[in-house]
Amino acid sequence: MNFTVTILGSNSAITNHGRNPTSQVITIGNHVFLMDCGEGTQQRMLQYKVKWFSIHHIFISHLHGDHYFGLIGLLTTYNLLKRTEPLTIFAPALLKDIIELQLKASATTINYELNFVATNDNDFYIVFENENVQICSFPLVHKIPTTGFLFKQKEGERKLLIEKLDGFDIDKNEYKLLKKSRYKRQKWQYNKSRRCY
Repeated sequence: MNFTVTILGSNSAITNHGRNPTSQVITIGNHVFLMDCGEGTQQRMLQYKVKWFSIHHIFISHLHGDHYFGLIGLLTTYNLLKRTEPLTIFAPALLKDIIELQLKASATTINYELNFVATNDNDFYIVFENENVQICSFPLVHKIPTTGFLFKQKEGERKLLIEKLDGFDIDKNEYKLLKKSRYKRQKWQYNKSRRCY
């Protein structure tokens, strides 16, 4: 399964020629996540040919503007493009109020389901999990409450090369456990004529 990170921007608050405010796209298998959303994120998504509607989860680390000032633009663009699928934002609780105020001030009604999940900058815990990915939030030291996000690809079932198992005293009924790494190694009887893979 592929695991890639595309850096859309890595600059800090002050604009710099050739660099953009913070934003990254993390792709794990068929799942695409957006991490932070500084100004210009939409343009960088176009430049890197990111499939906009493949993003269902956005993670905002903290509320310094260079990490989220591009978010309201992205959310309203999704609305103009007639997005129908839900979008979930993991962020400090105050971001929900900020976004709702921006939408109210511009008389904008979002036509897709927009969910906010408040992050906790005091603890390490799982914020998102599915069959392939686990994402944990953890506290960072910064001027304001900040969380980091650990993206972890879950290990899938291993493929067995049946011919390599000759010489080991492993019952065929236990192959399933072996694929899931749950087979107790002490049961193995190593055959010196073969390498253990």
